[in-house]
Amino acid sequence: MVESMENLSTKEKITRIGAEIIVKEGLRKFTAKNIADKLGITDAAIFKHFKSMDEIIMDIIDKYVSRCSQSAIEAVEKGTTVKEKLELLLKAHIDVLEETRGAVPVLCFELSRSEDVAFKEKLNNFVENYKSKISQIIREGQAEGSIKEDLDPEDVAMFFIGSIQAKVFAYVISGKEGRIIEHPDQFISIIFNGIMKQ
Repeated sequence: MVESMENLSTKEKITRIGAEIIVKEGLRKFTAKNIADKLGITDAAIFKHFKSMDEIIMDIIDKYVSRCSQSAIEAVEKGTTVKEKLELLLKAHIDVLEETRGAVPVLCFELSRSEDVAFKEKLNNFVENYKSKISQIIREGQAEGSIKEDLDPEDVAMFFIGSIQAKVFAYVISGKEGRIIEHPDQFISIIFNGIMKQ
């Protein structure tokens, strides 16, 4: 579940507000002054916690990547069926998405054209590793007969990632407030409808 801002350290608040600015206002408005103004602190206070604005972006990406990767491992360990594993994985991913306000999917798009190798490498490694974990669960479902055999596991994994990405873009374009994925169970059900055998 998404943690309340009051319970966060200043460093975590900077990261959370930074993520929100990236999604709601764009990378051009992702400045120390903008973050500081929203938190009621000075620009200098931000640099007590982070060396640069790029370090804040890396922190946002690192948290997202590590939480999503950990949720995939936990889903495999805790889930008793393939469907349950995929549900656990997607629910955890949606929680991380909400916590980071959709910043990482936006950064994936923005930084895909960047010359910054570190950003691109980190995001590419995440997508490849996450895709591999989802594909593994899909193959398991195909072997047990719960997932359609004619589907390519890597295509299904990218469909999962792409569906979440699409929800973020729809959220950004609409300018709406609140949750990015308002009805997670309904969203997961729609995804499952396309891959699970009836």
